[in-house]
Amino acid sequence: MKARIAVLLAVLMSVSLLFACATTGKLDPNTVRTDDLSLWDEAGWTELTAAEQELWKVLGWDEASWEGEAKQPASEDKYWNGLSDAERAAATKLGYTKETWDE
Repeated sequence: MKARIAVLLAVLMSVSLLFACATTGKLDPNTVRTDDLSLWDEAGWTELTAAEQELWKVLGWDEASWEGEAKQPASEDKYWNGLSDAERAAATKLGYTKETWDE
């Protein structure tokens, strides 16, 4: 009987821990949000996931330029066809298309 209670308590504690992790609101650092491009205009650098920051770095951004404390990278003034293959790949992963990038 004591063994069953111990197992039950262990299961309950595991479920409780999983629920707490799921409801903290923290994103997986590998997440790239692509459903709303306005996020990129609204979020601060530290609000981006690690994966999102890495993609923006390919486009020349860093924390200082993102926060307006340094010059914007050259990619900001390029049309889609002027981006390098790596830049286009990063932009695509961030949710952009030729049409939305060139707006």
